[in-house]
Amino acid sequence: FMVGIGSIFRFLWKEFRIVCVKKQKLSEHVANHRKTLAIRKRFFKTTTIFPSEENSDPPTMNGKISRPHVPTWGEIILYRVDSSSGKPLTLFIGTVFLIFAGAELLRMVSDDLSFYQSAWFAWTYLADPGTHADVEGSLIRTVAVIITLGGMLVFALFIGLVSDEIGRWVNALNKGTSRCIEDHHTLMLGWTDKSLAIIQGIALANKSEGGGVIVVLAEVDKQEMEDTLLSALQMSEHPLELHGTEVIFRSGNPLMENQLHKVSVLTARSIIALSPDGVGPDEADSKIIRQVLCLKIFQDDLNAHIVVEMQDIDNK
Repeated sequence: FMVGIGSIFRFLWKEFRIVCVKKQKLSEHVANHRKTLAIRKRFFKTTTIFPSEENSDPPTMNGKISRPHVPTWGEIILYRVDSSSGKPLTLFIGTVFLIFAGAELLRMVSDDLSFYQSAWFAWTYLADPGTHADVEGSLIRTVAVIITLGGMLVFALFIGLVSDEIGRWVNALNKGTSRCIEDHHTLMLGWTDKSLAIIQGIALANKSEGGGVIVVLAEVDKQEMEDTLLSALQMSEHPLELHGTEVIFRSGNPLMENQLHKVSVLTARSIIALSPDGVGPDEADSKIIRQVLCLKIFQDDLNAHIVVEMQDIDNK
C-alpha cells in the first residue's frame, strides 16, 4: 500500500514539475512578446504620420495586435488531466482522498475507532450506499451520508470512463481499424467495381476446400464496403455466392506498412492489388508501382503470390 502511495506521489511530483516548466516557458515567451510590442510601439510613435494618434497600437494585418494567452494553473492542470492516463489516475486519487478524509471525519466524531477501522468503514460507505442505514448517532450519520454521496459521484465517474472506453472500442470495430488476425488468406488491396467479381471468382476457387477467408484493405469506409457486398448477396437475379468464404473488411491506406501489418500481410497466401478508379492510366499505374514497392519491404518474410492490375498496356 505504501509503495502504491509513493508511486502516486512520484507521479504527481513529475506532473507538477512538467506544469511548472511549461508555465515558466510560457511566461518567458509572453515577456519576450511584450518587449517586442514595446519596441514596435516606440518605432511607430516616432514614425507615425498622424501625430494625434500617438497612443494607437502599431497596425497589423487584421488591425489588432495578437497577444498570446497565458494559461492559468487551472487550465494547465485540466489539460494534463484530460489524457488517456490522467482521467483514471485522477479518479483513483479522488477515491483515496475521499476514503482518508472520511476516515479522519469518522475518527473525529467517534472516539472508539482506530484509523484502519474508520478507513474500512469509509470504504464500505463509499462502495455500498446502503451500508450507513444502520449507523447510530447524528454526527456519524452525517459523515456517512457525505461519504456515500461522494462514493456515488466516484462510481458515476467510473461508469462514465468505462462506457467511454467501450464506446471507443465499438467505434474502432465499426470503422474497421482493429487488427485482423488470419492465416492462409487472400488479401485484396483496394476496392473498385471489379472487387465483387474477383470475390466471386475466389469464392468459387475456395469451394472445393470448404471456403476460405478474403481480407479487403481499402481507403473506403468499412460500412460502405459491407453494404455493397450485402446488396450483391441479396440480389434477386444472379446474386453473389460466397460458398462458405468469409469476407473481412478493414479501412486503411494500403501504402502504409502498419496498415498492412493490421491485415496480416505476412501470413497471406495471395495478394491482389487493384488499380484505383477515377484516375488516368499513368497515375493509376504509378500508385500500383508504389504498392509493389511497399510490399517489397516484406520480401524476406513474404511467401504470398502477388497479382497487380495495370491499366497502361506498355507497363504490362
